[in-house]
Amino acid sequence: MNRTGAKPKVMLAMSELFTLLPAEQEHRHIEFAKIAEGEGIEGLFVSEHVVMGPSAGSLGRPDNPRQFVMPGMQDPATPWPSPLIKLAAMAGATSTIRIISAALIAPLRHPITLAKDLATMDLISNGRFTVMPTVSWHTEEYQSMQVDFATRGRRLDEHLAIWKVLWEDTPAAYDGEFYQFANTYFSPKPDRSRLKLWFGGMEFRPSFVRRIVAHADGLFMGFPLSEDDKALLDHEFAAAGRSADELEIAGWLVPSFPDDGPADFDATLDAQLPALVAQGCDLIAIKPANFFDDPGDMAKFCRHVLKRIDGMF
Repeated sequence: MNRTGAKPKVMLAMSELFTLLPAEQEHRHIEFAKIAEGEGIEGLFVSEHVVMGPSAGSLGRPDNPRQFVMPGMQDPATPWPSPLIKLAAMAGATSTIRIISAALIAPLRHPITLAKDLATMDLISNGRFTVMPTVSWHTEEYQSMQVDFATRGRRLDEHLAIWKVLWEDTPAAYDGEFYQFANTYFSPKPDRSRLKLWFGGMEFRPSFVRRIVAHADGLFMGFPLSEDDKALLDHEFAAAGRSADELEIAGWLVPSFPDDGPADFDATLDAQLPALVAQGCDLIAIKPANFFDDPGDMAKFCRHVLKRIDGMF
């Protein structure tokens, strides 16, 4: 957690770039990854859905197609590539930039196979991988995958417990509500000193606080952290023998769109960066498609972002 007002680093969204590239040019996101690394960007992140149902778009569509796509305002036919495959391709095309799976819907997968995928991502990225497991919001997605939506939080907690035993114990065993196994040999194991677990959400519910105190290396919330939020984290982490200072905090740069074109990056940064830093952000999340339409401008945009932030510190 940034307590000193230090200059934050930048991570770029590589999902929902619909106004930058058509779906059939998904391969160019790998080009973006190489450009971002070359310009000094800290990290790249993707989000996901596995499938979607009709209610995903029940609230309509954003006024501007460059806006963030909120729950209930998503075209059910939106393409969502497999996040771990996409990130593995980015990891293979780069060598230093962080690779972040932000919003991986763990309960839709089996915890042993997902633990293997995450361990493999840690190894092939040489320690650059971060994962943010989540439960998400779309009931029909769970129905299609034949997973009980009402138990998604408890399923995630079992995932986290199972990952821990698989990554630490040989042989491993687990006896839970949803998953049970014994005498299980799991390899390769990740290096937990570098594989980071982030969590995100829209409020600090008691179950969420317990989860992050037990497992979190970072937070990527959907709202600004208040002083009360930081005091809550300080208290709960101290009670568990940890310090909230250990957490990486990521926050969104969220622009306004005065018309049907791209947002003004400089105005957005000037208005929001000081508050994000004051809230404790170590990393600033930026969606490139908010601010420009020409994919050929990616390198120029990265340089401009870093130069403007440098100029504010």
